[in-house]
Amino acid sequence: MHEIPRDGVPDSTLSFARDGYLFITKRCTRLGTDLFRPRLMLQSTVCMRGEELARLFYDNERFKRTGVAPSRLQETLFGRGGVQGLDGNSHRCRKEMFLSLMSAERIAELAELSAAQWHRSAANWERRFQVVLFDQACESLCRAVCAWTGIPLVESEVRNRTDDFVAMIDAGAAIGPRHWRGRWARNRAERWIEGLVEDVRHHRLTVDEDCALYAISWHRDLSG
Repeated sequence: MHEIPRDGVPDSTLSFARDGYLFITKRCTRLGTDLFRPRLMLQSTVCMRGEELARLFYDNERFKRTGVAPSRLQETLFGRGGVQGLDGNSHRCRKEMFLSLMSAERIAELAELSAAQWHRSAANWERRFQVVLFDQACESLCRAVCAWTGIPLVESEVRNRTDDFVAMIDAGAAIGPRHWRGRWARNRAERWIEGLVEDVRHHRLTVDEDCALYAISWHRDLSG
């Protein structure tokens, strides 16, 4: 068996924070390999890419998810008890629910909603002196995704909901104020969604049966 290449530095945490999603690609390209072993937060880690290694990564007999994700990631991006931290039949049950929403027709519908929202937003931009594209893109995606999932989005709440979603994503690998903004955003978002789920279950809110809000509200795990 060949030894897994190392990236040659004592610790790569800062490089990971700087490069983000490109961290693995850059080093695989430099090392001429599809896997390598860096140290992240002083812990030996294996990074890999490619279709064959992706299949290996999703082999439930070789990899476990429970207890792996750092708590700061669970408190912001993933949420506690998320599918990313489940194993075995519990993971399979939850994942099947999510995949049931990923039909070709539903994905096409999301693309159409997103495109339509971009066009509506662009028409409003013409009347403005200045537009911050990143902020407007986030808002457009928030509107489109809420429409796709069946979540009612009050106009007066759009900016705050968008900001919370952005804060949760931005806080994934952050420390300090960015991390705490993400945690507060996660808590607000979960209270909001919990209220909507309760409204669906108690028939105070009627949504289409093929939308995500309906599927998640009525989903049962292995314990019922």
